Amino acid sequence: MLTLKKIFFHSPFRYLIALAIATSITLIYLFTRGFKILFYYLDAFSIAGAVTFLIGCLSLVTFLGGFDTFGYGFSSMRRGANRKYEDLYDYQTKKRELRKTKKWTFVPYMVVGIIFLLVALIISFFL
Repeated sequence: MLTLKKIFFHSPFRYLIALAIATSITLIYLFTRGFKILFYYLDAFSIAGAVTFLIGCLSLVTFLGGFDTFGYGFSSMRRGANRKYEDLYDYQTKKRELRKTKKWTFVPYMVVGIIFLLVALIISFFL
């Protein structure tokens, strides 16, 4: 149960943000195309689901440390001679320790994206 809590139970605010992003993309697409044809709903939900899911994937890459090199580069540039970290390895080690205590904030975006993709799949059965 603790693993499921760590994965799925986050702040409702993050789920609302992901839902707002996906809903706004859906509505923008439907306002530009029209609300009359069912195929437009399929496109709208699949685009919104894919974009929201990919935002979650990008957050996952950030969470796993994919951009630590850039973070270290900017932090060492700003600090000058009195650096906070000795080298990139030290920076990554401390960030890795910090990540162990953080929640998985990328999951709400992936969950909402998958839900929108499932709605698109259901709509595709009616076409």
